[in-house]
Amino acid sequence: MDLFLFLPISGIYVSMVIAVFAVLIAIIAYLVKVYRERREKTTFALLAFFLTYGLLRFYEGLGEPRVILTQWIIEINLGIILAATTLMIPIAIMGIKKLYFFPPLVATALLTVNTITSLSRDTMVYLVNFIFYLTGYNLWYPLLDWINIRWVRNDYLAAIVNPVDALLIPDTSYLYLLISGLLLALPAIILFSYIAWREKDGKSLAFALGLVIIFIGGVVSETNALIYITFELVGISIIGAGITGLIDKYVLKKTGT
Repeated sequence: MDLFLFLPISGIYVSMVIAVFAVLIAIIAYLVKVYRERREKTTFALLAFFLTYGLLRFYEGLGEPRVILTQWIIEINLGIILAATTLMIPIAIMGIKKLYFFPPLVATALLTVNTITSLSRDTMVYLVNFIFYLTGYNLWYPLLDWINIRWVRNDYLAAIVNPVDALLIPDTSYLYLLISGLLLALPAIILFSYIAWREKDGKSLAFALGLVIIFIGGVVSETNALIYITFELVGISIIGAGITGLIDKYVLKKTGT
């Protein structure tokens, strides 16, 4: 069960979500201004990243306070797209034209496979539950299952109200998100680190640090939304500082950004 159900933290969580959105909106507005002036591929890749990130954050943000019932397949697919746009940024910075099509190709393949396998799994879950029902074993309690998915989100309750979905047929969606991380997000962090070291570039340094912090937050927070949003706010703020030239100016002491 996620800890967002404890009401005392809800105000803090909502405030931090608003802060994340404020940072994202400020960055997007800044990038739109820069892109209109320069029409650079790097700026376009940055815009694609932050727009995708904003969409994912908005979708997840509505799901945490139960405003909408989010779908795991959509979150996974948005994560895959985000990983692809992340890798496009250092590729555009370095001008490696031969790799321009690599992130979208990998993302398209993963999106296709994840969507097909997820829909196939859902169909199989319903079919197996129906077979159990016909043989006299009703293992699925749809109302309780919906309540758990919508409000409680407890793994132990899920195993009781729909054991076929929770235990018998494993969900492989996370595997495709992991693959996208290894093929797209991890190389992006490596390239950002290389550019930051070689060029003393504040934007790349900010991305490398910010992404690592966000990923660490995802690992250590497990299902605790408040812990994750704390790491996320720190990470996205560092990236924002790099994008707007603050790290170049105050950390790397560069005169131009």
